[in-house]
Amino acid sequence: MTTSLVTITPETTVLDAMELMTRHHIRHLPVLKEGKLDGLVSMGDLVSEVISGQAFTIDQLHTYISGAQR
Repeated sequence: MTTSLVTITPETTVLDAMELMTRHHIRHLPVLKEGKLDGLVSMGDLVSEVISGQAFTIDQLHTYISGAQR
């Protein structure tokens, strides 16, 4: 446990949250909204979000390159 709690807000970006976790060597971040606990995110949650975004981008690029209409 730590005495200085690192938190984020709902407006914090995925990349900013990942940077905080890396810098502070932590795997979970409380999300505070108006000073109250609104949720908790893990490094796994953030990595999944990044991978999902990359998969979407790759799919869009494949569609664009192939000229396929969806």
